[in-house]
Amino acid sequence: MELIFKHGWIFLIAMTSINGLVFKYKSKKYIFDNPDLTDGYSRLFKGWLIWGNVPWIIMAIGDLTKITDGIGEYFNPRLLNPIVLIFHASIIVIWIIGSRWIYLEEGAEFLAKHPGLIHFHSFGTSKDITSSNTIKILWTLGIIGGIVGMIFMWTMKIPSMNY
Repeated sequence: MELIFKHGWIFLIAMTSINGLVFKYKSKKYIFDNPDLTDGYSRLFKGWLIWGNVPWIIMAIGDLTKITDGIGEYFNPRLLNPIVLIFHASIIVIWIIGSRWIYLEEGAEFLAKHPGLIHFHSFGTSKDITSSNTIKILWTLGIIGGIVGMIFMWTMKIPSMNY
């Protein structure tokens, strides 16, 4: 348990990478049906691995340099630990870059043309989301949820979780 709370970034990098590999595997059926999508799926996979791991790499730097003392500090940015602030800033930057891509650079349309990354799961069924409008709505809801989470972390008094 100490490994997860003290060095949680290892687990988070592993899970992000495994999810990316699962997506890459699932994309093979779409590439088989339409080989023209190969480059797009490759871009999505690389983007997932790079952008998805940026916050966890920052967390690793904080841990390995002993600037932080576990994953719990990242839930308490109001203590103004510099690496925790960089971590939160990286998430906001990713939201901004992602929003620009989704809304202004036809990223939602790109995702709609490359199914497999965004699914809807309900009652034992799974459906790929292939509507750019639905992707934009889901992105917006995700950003709103993230902002609410950030507000809670900045305003709530979260007890120290040193392990």
